[in-house]
Amino acid sequence: MVSNAASPLAIFIMANLFWFASVWWVTCAHPLLWLGLLALSATLSSFWLLFFISARVAVHRFRIPLFVAMPVCWIGTEYIRCHLLGGFSFCALEHAFYLYPSCVQLASIGGSMLVGGTIMFTGATILILGEFFVDVLSNKSRNGLQRKDGEGMVFRYCTTFLSGLCIVFIIALIMMSNTNPSNDRVGYSIVALQGDKQVHLNSEPNEANDTFWQYLELTGQTIKKLHQTGCPLPDVIIFPETVCPIPVLAFEGSVKPTDVGLTEDEATEWDQWFRKFVQQIDTPVIFGLSTYVFKDNPEIPRRLNSALLVQPLQGDKPGGISRYDKMHLVMFGEYIPFAEYLPDDFFLRTLCPEAHAGNKPIAMPIGQGSEKRETVMASINICFESSVSHLIRNQILALRRAGHDPRVLINLSNCGWFRFSQQIEQHLATHVFRAVENRMWYITATNGGFSAIIDPNGTIVSIGKRGEIEAVSGTIWVSETSPTTIYQKYGDWYALVFAVIVWGLVTFTFVEKRRSRAGE
Repeated sequence: MVSNAASPLAIFIMANLFWFASVWWVTCAHPLLWLGLLALSATLSSFWLLFFISARVAVHRFRIPLFVAMPVCWIGTEYIRCHLLGGFSFCALEHAFYLYPSCVQLASIGGSMLVGGTIMFTGATILILGEFFVDVLSNKSRNGLQRKDGEGMVFRYCTTFLSGLCIVFIIALIMMSNTNPSNDRVGYSIVALQGDKQVHLNSEPNEANDTFWQYLELTGQTIKKLHQTGCPLPDVIIFPETVCPIPVLAFEGSVKPTDVGLTEDEATEWDQWFRKFVQQIDTPVIFGLSTYVFKDNPEIPRRLNSALLVQPLQGDKPGGISRYDKMHLVMFGEYIPFAEYLPDDFFLRTLCPEAHAGNKPIAMPIGQGSEKRETVMASINICFESSVSHLIRNQILALRRAGHDPRVLINLSNCGWFRFSQQIEQHLATHVFRAVENRMWYITATNGGFSAIIDPNGTIVSIGKRGEIEAVSGTIWVSETSPTTIYQKYGDWYALVFAVIVWGLVTFTFVEKRRSRAGE
């Protein structure tokens, strides 16, 4: 893999083929995005090239063992990929194991990248063992080593490798056993809605209304079924991202509704509608919708991608309302880089429905109003925010510093853009790793993808069927003590160090080549 005979061009071409096959779904929204796929594939392939160059220099120039160089360089490269230009964390090596909880428990120690590094360590060790066994069995020397020396090194590698794997699986079993439901945990009933509506750019208003009506009917059917069976109502029903066409209107600063041609009643119609709906079903609901904020310029409001929790009446008091605005936007999906320097009629600006980023995380109360249980706080994220591990971690820490104690993670997504492609499995894998990293229950409500309930071990407890309309329900068990993991405490600091090492190795090889050419 890191042989001097390997061609960087060949690696770059093969990497492009991999990324084309893996992320072609980005083109589903519009034909012009095939150009975006070319750029994205080339960018992602360059990270593989970065890994190859740094690992080769580490092994051949600095004589670092392969089983050390590969995981270090891989983790460092992945750190760069997950942070540069907003980051792209889909199709990570470790995501191939998201259906096997015992293989991903190290994520609670060092995040998902540690799992990927462990896979690289395993692969490198197996490669070395294979080479030594071939040399020993063929009775040939390797790099000047006699057969006796080779057998000794094989024994040491085998012992180290098997001991390492045993330690990893013992740690995994201990971690999983410590997160099983116990007597000090309280159950909360959750319903995550899943629809099958496809999403199109510049869609007609009736399409949005049809999508919303599908979720209203599904909600009504779910509540009716619970009444018929005598089951208690859920603690919360979660709608997917942006499936509600009724926007929130927010007026800030000196801007008043009359400044935009609205009366006070018209400006609060959205509030009245949502309160009436949740009162009819007597159940809290988290809606996925847009928020229009009128602040500096009343004629051009800022659009935010939001999640809105609306509570029914608490006795004689109106139910509370909480809103989270998406903080991490998708490039070319929700914003155009340097858009302020482009003409207003430029095709990219007209193609992309521009959004603005929220500025803080929000903890939403689940189970509020119950006399038998305490209210549990949920940290909200939207769509591809689930793929950004450091964002989710930072949101949890920020909420704790603010006096909140989130113990549940809730995601609202809309994968209807991607035509039920492999994107929906790739997105589901990110949810699993966020659950394990933070040892929290993770609920995702998704349109056109998988709605699921995932336990703190990364086990998918309940999930909708592919392409089906379902109300995915289940009970989450939340401990009275706040979950804290090593990853939550320390984050990706080690990966940052490895990223610096990768840049150093690559810089070294280019400087060395330049000096060599100058000497010639």
